[in-house]
Amino acid sequence: MSHQQQYYETVETSTRTTYDRFLEFERLLKMYPPTSSSSPRAAPRLNPTPLGLCAFALTTFVLSMYNAGIGIPVTASHGVVMGLALFYGGLIQLIAGLLEFRIGNNFGALAFCSYGGFWLGLSSLNIYLFNFLNSIDIVTMNKAFGVFFLAWTIFTAAMLVSSLRTNVALIALFFCLTLTFILLTACKFQQNDYNLQRAAGVFGIITAVIAWYAAFASLLKKGENSYFSLPVYDLTPQIPMVNIERPTSGNIRSQKI
Repeated sequence: MSHQQQYYETVETSTRTTYDRFLEFERLLKMYPPTSSSSPRAAPRLNPTPLGLCAFALTTFVLSMYNAGIGIPVTASHGVVMGLALFYGGLIQLIAGLLEFRIGNNFGALAFCSYGGFWLGLSSLNIYLFNFLNSIDIVTMNKAFGVFFLAWTIFTAAMLVSSLRTNVALIALFFCLTLTFILLTACKFQQNDYNLQRAAGVFGIITAVIAWYAAFASLLKKGENSYFSLPVYDLTPQIPMVNIERPTSGNIRSQKI
């Protein structure tokens, strides 16, 4: 064997050894995930749920205080409430619903966009520039509001059924909200029965408190941004995890086709 052939065989052996070492090094690197210092920090997950619930809760609370006659005469005009309903309960809640669409939460998007639209619609009825109610007599107007609240009663009852596999806090929220709309509907069909209006105000206040609780339960995460968490008693069915064992390289066989 010539010296030239021995040289090429030595180079080939050295190259093969180097390549094998590189493959082994690459395999070892894949076994260890990158550390947090070397990897970029993950962006915090978007969570519009507290914003939407707080916008709904605060607007519902103020209107329900008017309806219940707590600190304010039960016959007082709702003009102050409508400014809040237009921007916080309406616009802000609608934005929260659109953000829920972005993260793929269809239930939250439907709820926030719908009730944001409710507050926007209700407030627009009290804007004299639109002239929606100026030409209607009081009896017809009360019946029209009765139909308005009846439609929202049906929708809220459907949301209650849809929430039965979410958590206890949301179920309680939609249950009390359904009762609130039922009482408001009856109040308007009875030509502003003040006893029914007060009852609707009381249930509305309870609804607002539950909504605030659910909002901060979604916001506060123990160990992340809070020293404690608020339980909501999740009822979501747990999907069992199935472990699939991957075959090792030794069990992989090649087959000609």
